[in-house]
Parts: sequence; structure tokens; C-alpha cells
Amino acid sequence: MDDLISTSQLRERYGRSTRTLNHWQREKGFPAPIMRGGHGSESRWRVRDVIAWEEKRAAA
Repeated sequence: MDDLISTSQLRERYGRSTRTLNHWQREKGFPAPIMRGGHGSESRWRVRDVIAWEEKRAAA
């Protein structure tokens, strides 16, 4: 099973807002969540997808 990271954990990790994360998805290739939040729950991302995105950005 994949390790997952929540929206609030990503906001803390990057010091950015949910709006910025959404912008990164549209403009910078940030991975899409595998589970969309709703009705008070948070979206979830695969940790490995987030790390791969970070490594790709660092190499650029």
C-alpha cells in the first residue's frame, strides 16, 4: 500500500496554501491527488508522486 499525504500536510511541508497547490497542479506539473476530499475531508496524494515531483524540480 502506498503512503499518503494530506492537503494539510502538504501545506505545512511547503508553507503554501491549498490554492497554491492547485495552481502548481495546473501550471507546474504537481501530481493530482489520488483521493479527492469533500464534505470536510482532505484530499490525499501518494508520497512517492510528491517526492518524484520535488526531485524533478530540483534537477531542472
